[in-house]
Amino acid sequence: MTRFHALTIEEAKRVVEQLKDDGLLLEEAISIAEADVLRCRFLGRRINIKIDLVYGAKIDPIDSFSSREVEEISNLILMRL
Repeated sequence: MTRFHALTIEEAKRVVEQLKDDGLLLEEAISIAEADVLRCRFLGRRINIKIDLVYGAKIDPIDSFSSREVEEISNLILMRL
């Protein structure tokens, strides 16, 4: 199985777009110098998926999320690959 940090921006964007019914909504995809960022909401709370050119993908919560919730989100994404 693919590890979360190995996700590409294309994979992450495709999967996030499939997860609307599960509460994950893509609001905006942006590119900054060192990374691509998917600005999302999960059940109304803000969360970013950052795909760093050097370090790979990670979930970067903006609002308050427990580590268990972040892990659940990453597992939800990985199950849809």
